[in-house]
Amino acid sequence: MHLRHAVPLVFATSMLLLCALASLALAQAPATTDYLPGTQFRPAERGVGGAIATESPVASEVGLGVLDSGGNAVDAAVAATFAMNVARPQSCGIGGGGFMVYRGADGEAAALDFRETAPEAITADAFTGDGIYTTFTGHKTVGVPGTVAGMQAALDRYGTMSLAETIAPAESLARSGVAVQPVVADEMAANAARLRLFPAASEQFLREGAPYRAGDVLVQPDLADTLSRIAAGGAEEFYRGETARLTVSDMESAGRYPGDEGLMTLEDLASYEAKWREPLVADYRGAEVIAMPPPTSGGVATLQMLGILEGYDLAAEGRYSARTLHRISEAQKVAFADRGEYLADPDFVDVPVEELLDEGYLEERREEISPDEAAEPEPGDFGDAGTEGEETNPETNTTHISVVDATGNAVALTCTIEQSFGSAVVAPGTGFLLNNELTDFSEPGTANEPEPGKRPRSSINPLIVAQDGEPTLVTGAAGGVTIVMGAFQAALNHLDYGLDPAEAVDAARLDEAVPGEMTLEDARVSPVEQAELIAKGHTISREGEYADLPRVQAVGIDPRTGEALATTDPRSGPEEYAALVQNVAPQTVPDTGGPAVLPAPLVAALGLALAACGAASLALLRRRRAR
Repeated sequence: MHLRHAVPLVFATSMLLLCALASLALAQAPATTDYLPGTQFRPAERGVGGAIATESPVASEVGLGVLDSGGNAVDAAVAATFAMNVARPQSCGIGGGGFMVYRGADGEAAALDFRETAPEAITADAFTGDGIYTTFTGHKTVGVPGTVAGMQAALDRYGTMSLAETIAPAESLARSGVAVQPVVADEMAANAARLRLFPAASEQFLREGAPYRAGDVLVQPDLADTLSRIAAGGAEEFYRGETARLTVSDMESAGRYPGDEGLMTLEDLASYEAKWREPLVADYRGAEVIAMPPPTSGGVATLQMLGILEGYDLAAEGRYSARTLHRISEAQKVAFADRGEYLADPDFVDVPVEELLDEGYLEERREEISPDEAAEPEPGDFGDAGTEGEETNPETNTTHISVVDATGNAVALTCTIEQSFGSAVVAPGTGFLLNNELTDFSEPGTANEPEPGKRPRSSINPLIVAQDGEPTLVTGAAGGVTIVMGAFQAALNHLDYGLDPAEAVDAARLDEAVPGEMTLEDARVSPVEQAELIAKGHTISREGEYADLPRVQAVGIDPRTGEALATTDPRSGPEEYAALVQNVAPQTVPDTGGPAVLPAPLVAALGLALAACGAASLALLRRRRAR
């Protein structure tokens, strides 16, 4: 081809390609989401069948094995819970409690409360003096454990396997030993002084008084024996059998330190009951959101925040715009003001859940939010329904398990022993840590004050999001009071910005549990937007790309491909990556019906190359015409 024809053609072709590429980039660019993957981002695991996400590779392998053997999501979640007691003992176990949200493939929703309860001997002023319990340690802090009763209740209603079958993998692991994860080794070192106070705990989790190192093998024969007894005798054994007697014997012999007296009795254990409660179910932009009711505060707070934010077009405003971040923060402050005032155990306190979630009430609270000024909102006025109070020590060490099976059953289960290593107490011969959950009560005279048989308020927030009949996000978190915003923002990112579970969990977060103290993962938020937040009156504590907490786990069904997805929070670290799926699928970009999505750096590089090509062609054309 002659040059005088070729140059214009090259130029025109370059410009057409550049325009096409620009259109492609605009079509796929996060213009409204602002989402860019973090440096530790891993795409969701994809498979055909079920999926599980935990904070322990060992526990996830156990859960996946249950799914592979034909068990359902409940069976897998229960087996993983017992395995977590072995592999991550500082976070949860049979000496603690928790909450579970379930959604069946048929759409049935359920909520299981296996929260610890206060012993009959507790008094409202039990934690107002001095003593070892002020360090959240010792026998006095122990609530009646609920995990074993909860797992039995879950299997009885929705499982296909026996309690013994779900315990068997954990018993085997405890007897043969598991490698100590780096985070477990770190927590052992941080809590060594507490563990040394109690001989059975020191013997189990320290070697000659020194913590284990990462990679060392931890063998727990007493725990294996206890699990074997429970497998043979069911929950009855834990609450009325040999395990109960060993636990209470240690309670009765406690008191070597001031404030270390044991409160729990055989009668307290025998009377424990896991409770099925009416789940909170709400519609948000056409999706079904299933959450846990009180005594945990996470579900009510999440649905309040969604109800307030539904009045804004968040997708159009951008996920990391100052306007959106401000609105999320203000919605949280409203929800947390109500949380502190009203949320507690509904069996003891009149919790105005219906009023707190009323559309008219949430619209009023939305109208109170100034677009230009940060506020410190008061709780809503519902008469004498509550009195404000905060936990002395909201859960700081917890873990979450998300499971979906091949038929579409979904489980979000969060379990805890409260503080890292709980009370630091192991009753001799039992092999499991007892919780220090009673420190989650508030001061006397508040809705969350200690009372016999009462369950302390929690921040736990298991959530299930369903769209078009499929559980597209099954999530929850660990990390104390930050749990609420961790799980909530995963759901918000999924529903408002169309992010899949891995992207929704990876995205930057904010938290303003205390008005005037916004913690912000700021690396992906522009300085301009941060300056605007400050101008609105927010004080920002910058956390960099990823904060330590919360740690969110999630699974779901991809509505476009039908594949099961699983992700583990990158904030947990690579050693704790524990997202597994059945029948792993190739990591390909699913066909969304729209343009293919190219990585942003590749789009930019191709754009620059084509621009250079076009400029060169134009220069050649001009030189040709100048001759």
